[in-house]
Amino acid sequence: MSRAGQPTGAVLRTIVIVGSGVVGTATGKGLQAKGHRVVFCDVVPERVALLRAEGFTAIHADDLAGPEPEAYFIAVPTPTVDRGVDLSYVGSASEAVGRAIRSHRGWPLVVVRSTVPPGTTEDTVIPGLESASGRHAGKDFGVCTNPEFLRAATAMEDFENPKVIVIGALDDRSERALRGVYAPWPDVPVVATSLRTAEATKYVANLFNATKISFFNEMHRVLLAFGADPDVAFQATARAAEGIWNPTYGTRGGAPYGGVCLPKDTVGLLRFAEAFGIGDLLPILRAVVRTNEEMKAWIEEAPAPGREARAISA
Repeated sequence: MSRAGQPTGAVLRTIVIVGSGVVGTATGKGLQAKGHRVVFCDVVPERVALLRAEGFTAIHADDLAGPEPEAYFIAVPTPTVDRGVDLSYVGSASEAVGRAIRSHRGWPLVVVRSTVPPGTTEDTVIPGLESASGRHAGKDFGVCTNPEFLRAATAMEDFENPKVIVIGALDDRSERALRGVYAPWPDVPVVATSLRTAEATKYVANLFNATKISFFNEMHRVLLAFGADPDVAFQATARAAEGIWNPTYGTRGGAPYGGVCLPKDTVGLLRFAEAFGIGDLLPILRAVVRTNEEMKAWIEEAPAPGREARAISA
């Protein structure tokens, strides 16, 4: 399901933020500024003391079972490790929240705010909550994923002025409850979808940013090798490239690029650079050409029902 709309519903009154790092602190402070009652929770005593010194309500993780909030936001770290993403903090937080809601007299909402791979909420969070609480997701408590799009240096400002609110919901009741949390942001579009799609959206957004930075770094080196001025070229590109001034360009997915310019120019510059002796400076461009060829073959070999195979052209 993918539905765009505005936040509706009653505003939740008490929210516990589990994990009070950059994301948790910005989230909690931003929600409190909009009228919610926020309780910060963390395993680090110094962080709890600092928040208390700033005038906020903060508790240690051992005291998580004390409050009976309408919602718990899990905002613990998910660091990268050799085998992928370390979900141990998410697992521990899920079990801690599960123990807290075991005796909860209401219907609490559990919101995964941490950046997690698709499937984590279903495969790790919900089982941890159910096992520790003895209660059932969707019946006794709600579950949502709510990815954050915060920059570390401007986290508070970004939370207060979001471009979009993404809600991945286990069910309709969970979605309505989280929309209620964001009711104080009536003018911000809400995209409501599945748990897995919401989880994946955070990675798509970050990976696009990383790829864009790497692309322009690649072009920077190549233009210098050609004796061209990358700064001037990039200033003009920011106005000329539809992929920059049209934010939805190229985001349809499932179709290769085509037309006259894109296939010709990608292969043309790559071959010219190879002849110039700097082909090794263009790994991204080489991957772009390869991916497009693989996409064309993928569509021809196994077209999905209803898939529009028309190429994206410039």
